[in-house]
Amino acid sequence: MPASLDSPGVTGEWRDASTDALPGERGSGRLFVISTGPAGPRTSTLQALEALERVQVLAAPEQQVQLFGDYIAGKPVLFDPWKGLFDFKGKRVWDLGEAERERFQEERFRLRDERVGLIREVLAAGQDFGLLETGNPCLFGPGHWYKEPFDPDEVVIIPGMGCDAAAMAALGQSTIPAHDIRYLVQTSPYSLTVDGRLDRAALEDIARHACTLVLYMALRDTGHVFEALREVLPGDTPCAVVYWAGYPGRQRVLRGRLDCMSADLSEEEEDFMGLLFVGRFLEGKPYEASLNRLGRTRGRVAGAGPADE
Repeated sequence: MPASLDSPGVTGEWRDASTDALPGERGSGRLFVISTGPAGPRTSTLQALEALERVQVLAAPEQQVQLFGDYIAGKPVLFDPWKGLFDFKGKRVWDLGEAERERFQEERFRLRDERVGLIREVLAAGQDFGLLETGNPCLFGPGHWYKEPFDPDEVVIIPGMGCDAAAMAALGQSTIPAHDIRYLVQTSPYSLTVDGRLDRAALEDIARHACTLVLYMALRDTGHVFEALREVLPGDTPCAVVYWAGYPGRQRVLRGRLDCMSADLSEEEEDFMGLLFVGRFLEGKPYEASLNRLGRTRGRVAGAGPADE
């Protein structure tokens, strides 16, 4: 497993949990994949902010550089880690034709390898390198593009709050326990796509069990997404989109039902910074309903036979 980062000791100095080494004592640095939360310092952890102070060199998009300016001022930022990995010649990846996709795939691996080489130079010089990752770095976290070429003991992953946590707080409902819900499913249309279409069998499997469904990156083609969901779920199933989760002044919630939500979303310009929730947890008092149901179920089991007497 990648090493973890302990809290500062009584002297305030960082120590590495696996080697108990101070920065620079190991002879080589480490790559820190740092969760900065979904919306800047206010949704970051103390561990993340302290890690930002520890590392000497960074990779971060311009927005993160601005948001965390007080913590990284004066430190070199070598590159934007996401530039070129999800776009090609001014087009987003999903707008590329087949021939362009092939060239794009070659180019983004070339970019990744070039940047990994830069990180290796920093580590070889005994410095720690920080890769700023928004949200949960291990849930739809593109930072793994850069982490996986390294040995596990060269990497430290700093956990943090994901956009799902901020979005759930905005909705103010228990996602599970909730009513008769048995699963919390977090996925994306891309993960459910086979041969260019949403996999009907996979959606039927999901719909077969009462669940809360959380869909990342689902707003680009809402027409097809909701058409596919309506084929396996009732049209009156409640749903909601949380835009810019955790961002002060920008966060907002759009609520609806499967049979009309696509039309509501067609008026929206934002097609990326939003998380789609589907399920009955959005109705009533889901936690209380779940506890009441659990009590009734236990009562039936307890009265089933002599062994319970």
